[in-house]
This record gives sequence, C-alpha cells and structure tokens, in this order.
Amino acid sequence: MITPKTEWQGYAFSVSACTLFALIPWYLQFLSPLSGHMLFGHRLLSQLFCAVIIIVVTGQTRALATCLRSPRQLVIFLLTAPLIAVQWWLFFWAPVSGFTVDMAMGYFLLPLTMAFTGKFVFGEQMRPLQWLALLVAIAGVGIEFRSTGTFSWVTLLVCLGYPPYFILRRRLPLDTRLNFAAENLLLLPVGLIFVYMAASNGEQLVPDRSYGLVWLFGAGVIGTVAMLMFVAASSRLSFTVFGLLGYLEPVLLMAVALFVLGESISNEQAVSYAMFSAAVGFVIADSYLRWKRNTPVTVR
Repeated sequence: MITPKTEWQGYAFSVSACTLFALIPWYLQFLSPLSGHMLFGHRLLSQLFCAVIIIVVTGQTRALATCLRSPRQLVIFLLTAPLIAVQWWLFFWAPVSGFTVDMAMGYFLLPLTMAFTGKFVFGEQMRPLQWLALLVAIAGVGIEFRSTGTFSWVTLLVCLGYPPYFILRRRLPLDTRLNFAAENLLLLPVGLIFVYMAASNGEQLVPDRSYGLVWLFGAGVIGTVAMLMFVAASSRLSFTVFGLLGYLEPVLLMAVALFVLGESISNEQAVSYAMFSAAVGFVIADSYLRWKRNTPVTVR
C-alpha cells in the first residue's frame, strides 16, 4: 500500500536522483582523460568504499552479514549485482565507443518499459492522466527515433535491462543501504579487474588535475547518493509513476547541456523534450489529485 505521504517521499527521492544523474556528464569533464573502463572500475571501488562507511556509521554490519548468509537473499544479490553493473559499465563505455545516441534512445524507451512492467507484471491500473502521459511520451520517443533513426543492442540493453533489476529488488523488500552494500561488495572483483586491465594497457589511473583521487572519490559519492535515492524512490512509488518520472533525467540533462555546457538542440529535439516534460507534468497532476482525495495506491 502506497500512501500519499509515501508517494511524496518517492517523488522527492526521484527528483533528487535524476538531478544528480543529470550532473554526472558535466562532472566527467573533471575526470579526463580516463577511459570508460577505468571510470567504471573506479566507480565500483569508490561506491563500495562509500557503502562500507554508510553501513558502519549506521551500525548495520551485522545485518549485512546476515543478508549475505541467507541463501535466498544471496541468490537475488547475485542476480541484481550483474544486472546493475552492466548498466553502470554501459553508461561509461557507450559515449567513448560511438554509441551515445543509441544509449540515449534506450533511456527514452526505459520509462515506457517500466510503465508497461507495472501494468503487466504488477497489475497496476493506469488512470486517465497516466495514460495521457504515456501517449505523449510515446509521441516524444517517436520524434526522437525519426530524428536519429538509431536502434541497436545498446538501446535494448538499456530499456530492457533495468525492469528485471527493479522487479527483483521489489521481491526482496530489504533496506536500500544493505542492498547497495551487498551488490557493491559482490562487484569488488569486477572493479579490481577493470582497473587492473586498464592500467595494464598503459591507461592513466587518475585524472590530469590536482587532487585527482579526490575528484574520483567525488564521482563515487555522487553515484552512491544518486543510486540510493533512485532505489528508495522505486520502493515508494508505483512502477508506472516511477517509470514515467524517469523522463525527468533527460529533461534535466537537456537543461544542463543548454545552460551549463552552452550546447544547442534542434527544433525536433525541442518538441520531443517538451513532450517528455508534459508527460512528467501529467503524472504529477494525477498524483496531486489523488493526494487531495487522500487515496492510497495498492501495489503487489
């Protein structure tokens, strides 16, 4: 049962997470000239460091050990860890490998696949404003696809890779911090391997600037806080709302590109982003009307 108060918290977490995720591409300029593989390895290591600090400070070390000793929970962690690791890797690999547009198309489709997951996997009933948001978003994605004509395995991996992760997370209603720590602990060997392989190829270990390690750790902190908020939002919102709110991220990315990086967009992009903004607006309006009626949302 999702109460109006719980949903309000979910909105706050989702907006905060999308804002931080939108800032990551801007932050990456301070980590030049590290490769995508090196950045991915450093992200896993720095996130684990942050997770350990959080677990120790909050006194959850025993709880984490208990989770990892539970066969059922360990199996789910062994499934969710690689699912999310692939997405983190792709986020750094795609831009430096010529798949930026393919990845962007995947993120445009992701809120739709999340919304359909809510309807067909969890049996969520979509209300008129939510249907309107979905249709407007589909139109926006259609404009983006017409403009770019891009669709590849990268696109599919993004839009189809996240729903199974969040389905499994919902099947294991565990504290977000414990989940995050367990996944990053299991991914420690992966992080070490990526850093070692990149370093063996003669790649730089730290950015070309003063306090390079501090900048790297800062990226880990941003990724940690953003992911914790993102997962916290997923447990407080219906899949439909959580999915469609995902359009906040590309809208905020566009704002960063326009007003921070000084980039420009085409007229078609302006129309599609306006549609994504409208979709988010319809979702918020629907929630606001339910909040006024104090109507809870039933989820399973």
